[in-house]
Amino acid sequence: MVSLLIFVPFLAALVIALWQEDDAAFAKRFALGVSGVLTLLSLGLYFRYPGQGFAFEERLAWLPSLGASYHVGLDGIALPFVVLTALLTAVSVLASWKKTDRAFFALLLILEGALTGVFAALDLLLFFLFFEIVLVPMYFVIAVWGYENARYAAVKFLLYSLFGSVFMLAAILGTAYLASGTLGGLTFDFLSLQKAAPYLASLPAAAWLFWGFALAFLIKLPSFPLHTWLPHAHTQAPTAGSIFLAGLLLKMGGYGLIRFNLGLFPGELRRFAAFLAVLAVISIIYGAYVTLAQRDLKRLIANSSVNHMGYVLLGIASMSAIGLHGAVYQMVAHGVITGLMFLMVGLLADRTHTREIGAMKGIYASMPVLGGILWLALLGGLGLPGLAGFLGEYQSLWGAFASVLTRGYVWFAIFGILILAGAMLWTIQRVLLGEKAKDYPDLDPIELAAAAPLVLLAVLLGLVPALLTPWIDGGIQPLLAFVRGIL
Repeated sequence: MVSLLIFVPFLAALVIALWQEDDAAFAKRFALGVSGVLTLLSLGLYFRYPGQGFAFEERLAWLPSLGASYHVGLDGIALPFVVLTALLTAVSVLASWKKTDRAFFALLLILEGALTGVFAALDLLLFFLFFEIVLVPMYFVIAVWGYENARYAAVKFLLYSLFGSVFMLAAILGTAYLASGTLGGLTFDFLSLQKAAPYLASLPAAAWLFWGFALAFLIKLPSFPLHTWLPHAHTQAPTAGSIFLAGLLLKMGGYGLIRFNLGLFPGELRRFAAFLAVLAVISIIYGAYVTLAQRDLKRLIANSSVNHMGYVLLGIASMSAIGLHGAVYQMVAHGVITGLMFLMVGLLADRTHTREIGAMKGIYASMPVLGGILWLALLGGLGLPGLAGFLGEYQSLWGAFASVLTRGYVWFAIFGILILAGAMLWTIQRVLLGEKAKDYPDLDPIELAAAAPLVLLAVLLGLVPALLTPWIDGGIQPLLAFVRGIL
């Protein structure tokens, strides 16, 4: 079942590429059908999850001479991201319904398959392979279908990502090689390498291995000062590209820190927790403060993501159950709410032919449905209670305050909450309120269909956290039990 979620999108992309007629209508309908069916399949796995640990595992020999295997499986941490990947792919296809390039829809499906592979891989080489595959379609989505400076933004995104990947590959190879002595042979299997974690912790190279992984994931998250690729990529990407970037690619960073840095090097994470907390607080305050200065609406939302991911990093640095729980919840909520914001801003820019905040006013009066959904998304972005973004931020801060590793940093993070709230409310005032300057067409049925599931999730995850919390707990508790056994 997990392999279907990974490889069906690749096969579907191949079908679109080999289709004899240059038929964009077929491409987008086929892509929507595939992503819709995979969303239902992923939901089936989600609600069949047994409640704790890894499930739905599949293992096949891949490169036995190197100790690598095709090993995939899902736990309560990975499952929400797999469902979110399939859902946001369907949303992105609907958001791009007016595009006429079938290659674009093929690339979206490749992104879906590779991202699912990232979250499902339990072999480090397999994880690295999917991690790198993601870069290729994302580069072309930005560079070919982006705005005026798209190529610059795409190259910057690629260079930052590849820079981090070099260090991660070195850390993967070093971890497997150093663990081979105690494991009786070379292996890249994550669950096997966890058995060698106490031995790895005793090595002088443990810190280097930890930072080899962490650097790649901090770039993806992104954390200050490795965040500068993000505003360019978001601003220049087409709407679907921004949805994928905000909703899924950033989550690769937080997921990787939890899965591999905490899962293999908990002692080093504890050792460097204060440093990571400092980066988190700077990201929270800086991301919020820079948001105040933005004139481009997409760039404003992009910089707010630096703030939101700061809470994720702070929750991870706390190494507490509630902090890690909040980090995962925040990532899922951010994927839903920020994906919704980018969707609405993209549709708004298509109508007004501008993203300049100063050129907008009275959008709600002109387009009440689009304006109302954007209003909801912006309130979700500031962490309004009752919407999905509140619970993740609250738990991350609560977990950080409950941990002796990060307690003192919470007081500084509160300033970021206040600044971002002001920025979002000011944006609502400037963009949505006031008398309408011009009549624009409101959302059509396809655009409304794209927004509807994200609106529903933004509200449901804010009011009914039990739709997500038991799954996260089923992944976090076994991980913390493992960490306690080492520390």
